[in-house]
Amino acid sequence: HLPQFFAVDLIVLHLAQVRGELTAAQVHDLYNEMLELPGKIEQILETVEPLRALTRSFAKSETVIFIGRNIGYPVVLEGALKLKELAYIHAEGFAGGELKHGPIALIEEGTAVIAILPTADEHQLDEKMLSNIQEVKARGARVIVIAAEGAEVIGAEHVIRIPVASPLFQPVLATVPL
Repeated sequence: HLPQFFAVDLIVLHLAQVRGELTAAQVHDLYNEMLELPGKIEQILETVEPLRALTRSFAKSETVIFIGRNIGYPVVLEGALKLKELAYIHAEGFAGGELKHGPIALIEEGTAVIAILPTADEHQLDEKMLSNIQEVKARGARVIVIAAEGAEVIGAEHVIRIPVASPLFQPVLATVPL
């Protein structure tokens, strides 16, 4: 059984098939992947203790910057919002493509930056996000990356691994460690 919040996803999959955006086989595969999500979420939750130690290092941060591209962008907005709500720390989420258009000026030595690396099948976005990570690292940021298992990550102080998922479900898994 799927949790109730997946009901909207089921409707979306059905509508995508009706509109011809997805084949019946693709819908079937995505449905089966959806059935695996609770187990993948449990897998992430088992790694909470090391994350607690990592978050303690942010306790005195004045600002935390979140960056993501494509489906990672709404995830970083949610991450920044949750940090503000729960820890009363100034946090902002930015699209990785906009980093050079102002947000880069906020990065200084020791600034905490959390980046969402897209799934491995979005290789071009991977390269662009890795470039963003290198840019903030060059300015002295402390970089934490949330990436799928097996994704190549360069320049991060810490990497939080999440199970591999299709782009449709990656935001669900990337939100858990946030």
